[in-house]
Amino acid sequence: MKATCILIAQHRAIEALFEELARETRRTARARAASRLAEELIAHMAGEEAIFYPAVWRVLGRDLRSWESRPSTPSDGTPADEPAVDPHFMLRVQLRRVLATRVQEPAFEPRCEALRLLFAQHVEAEETALFPRVEAALADSQLETLGADVLESRPPIWVVTTEARAFIPSSKAVRGVRLPAVR
Repeated sequence: MKATCILIAQHRAIEALFEELARETRRTARARAASRLAEELIAHMAGEEAIFYPAVWRVLGRDLRSWESRPSTPSDGTPADEPAVDPHFMLRVQLRRVLATRVQEPAFEPRCEALRLLFAQHVEAEETALFPRVEAALADSQLETLGADVLESRPPIWVVTTEARAFIPSSKAVRGVRLPAVR
């Protein structure tokens, strides 16, 4: 499968996890949903950062950053071809805020909504500006190889928690693991 199709499928899966989290009302189920969302978001960004973006950078060169929406003459003095702030950095910062908040706290929902909005901007930028350029620049066989690399880069298990104890499926490799509380 093409890398762009894989990443789009991951976008849809993460969007569905945001919806699941918004629907969930029970504390433990919400914590589980938030953990699952965090796992998928981290895995998605890791695949993009470690595999997809470097490969695309080699093909598109410095032109890669122009898919992000930026004013043509930024007021902060940074060159127009450099982003003011890395969108993945902003996603990581907001994800950390979500994970540092217990699901029953009043700040949890607004922090999740801010994360969802940042992710929506990420999806919009990639799917409307970057992916069409990547598909025009790479042959289908290259996109398929890149897609296999993105899938292969995914770790076998991610364990993230929003509570003091992680929800971990029973396994000898991880039994008894207790993650520290995030404060």
